[in-house]
Order: sequence, then C-alpha cells, then structure tokens
Amino acid sequence: MLRLPILSVFLFVMSSWAFGAQDPNKNGPAQFDVGVILDLNTLIGKMAQTSIAMAVEDFYEVHSNYSTRLVLDTRDGNQDDGLATLEGD
Repeated sequence: MLRLPILSVFLFVMSSWAFGAQDPNKNGPAQFDVGVILDLNTLIGKMAQTSIAMAVEDFYEVHSNYSTRLVLDTRDGNQDDGLATLEGD
C-alpha cells in the first residue's frame, strides 16, 4: 500500500521538474515548486509531512549557498492517490 503514495510524490516531482524552476534572474534563489501528496488523515501522513519539511529546512541550513530553493506544495490525498494526482495539474 506504501507504493501508491510514493508514486504520487514521484509524479509530482517529475511534473515540477518538467516545468522547471522559476526565473533565475530574479534577486535571491530560484524557487522550484514540488508537489507532495500525503494522506493527512493518518499518523504516517502527518509524520511524513513534518519529516519532509524538517529535512528541507535542515538541508538549506547546511547548504545555504545553493541557488535554488524547494517550495513544497503539500496536498491531502484523501486516501485516493489517483484523484489527488489529477488535482495537481
């Protein structure tokens, strides 16, 4: 059952990558939008949301020289990965 949430996250990362980061000529780092679909009604979904946000924050604390920044767009999958993936478009 864990494969569907991972597939959803993978699809959103790939779709975000396909559209690319925002204009890098702006002042400051370029923002790279990444969609994350989690089942926020479960303990695992809530833990994953917190863990992912902390990991991104910790990464940029250590690597402050990076010229891009991930912006997480977290959505609740409502236990339906297919429907949540379609909402990302």
